[in-house]
Amino acid sequence: MSEVERFEEEEFSSQLNGGTIRRLIGQLKPYRRAVIVFLGAAMGVSLLESYFTLLTKRIVDEGIVANNPDVLLGLAAQYLGLMVLFAAMVFTFIYICGILGYRVQYDMRKRMFEHLQRLSFSYYDRKPVGWIMSRLTSDPERVSNVLTWGFLDVTWAVTNITMSLIFMATISWQLALIVALLMPIIIRVAIWFKQRILVEYRNVRKLNSMISGEYNESITGIRVIKSMRRENKNLGEFSNLTHNYHRSAYRAAYMSALFLPTVQIISAVAVGAVAWYGGWQVSTGLLTIGGIQAFVSYITFMMWPVQDVARVYADLQHAVASAERMFSLLDSQPDASTRKTRPTRRHCSARSSSRTSTFTTSQRSRCSKTSA
Repeated sequence: MSEVERFEEEEFSSQLNGGTIRRLIGQLKPYRRAVIVFLGAAMGVSLLESYFTLLTKRIVDEGIVANNPDVLLGLAAQYLGLMVLFAAMVFTFIYICGILGYRVQYDMRKRMFEHLQRLSFSYYDRKPVGWIMSRLTSDPERVSNVLTWGFLDVTWAVTNITMSLIFMATISWQLALIVALLMPIIIRVAIWFKQRILVEYRNVRKLNSMISGEYNESITGIRVIKSMRRENKNLGEFSNLTHNYHRSAYRAAYMSALFLPTVQIISAVAVGAVAWYGGWQVSTGLLTIGGIQAFVSYITFMMWPVQDVARVYADLQHAVASAERMFSLLDSQPDASTRKTRPTRRHCSARSSSRTSTFTTSQRSRCSKTSA
């Protein structure tokens, strides 16, 4: 395929489109009850995980340090009972989330396939088969993963961070304030990475569509390619596409990978600040050993939700790029709509004889009006 004839895909904005995100969330509207159940289970899991750290603090301070076996046994029994509830909630959200993901994929693929049946022939002249196949195969899977597992991870992460800050404030508001001050820095880092990750992921999706189209054109037109002796030229064009794809994918992966170490460095600063100031509070009796242990556990544990949010955010960039192309297919309109009603025809009676058939003047008038 020559450079002049190669399909040029429409360009999309470099900003996250609020309308696209709303349409993405709208795919979950038929399954509101299932979404509420698995998000409620995820929030319950996050709440229990945060409480387990506080329970560990009580075990250290009230059971081990105080050398009180009865309290230790009671807290252990409480821990065991909550673990049973924790396991039931984990099973609930994994089961519902898995089923919901496949249903969302099915709905999106069905809608696009039905819409393709209504489009005009000119649409298929403009869009390569490989581009259409990418919209119906890989894009729905990527979007459904973000709408289910990504939505789940974000809910779990936000609830976990919020509950951790609340529990930390009950232990020592001074140390909780130190940790809370680091949150705007993490948000600023996420905003800085946003534009760079989104642009590269959009290039990846665009080049992936072009590569799929190149595959299709080369396979279906192999007779023409061989007869025109274009093998080397087609190979060169394909190599150029794959090189650009590799470069954009590498940049997107590099920026996504760079985000996590940056967050870990910030968390290390938080742990160091808590260890320094918390150690002084322990020496003065303002904080217990279990309290400082709980703070270090909360900070370390909070970094997992932050990393999950970073991963989901990167996946969201990719999913939005895919959704924009899916919605562009669904928003395409046929060139000419099919006429829903057909004009009725009046039967024209004729006087027949054995040799000829003749029409009267009034019959000719009625037939001419019907044909007009």
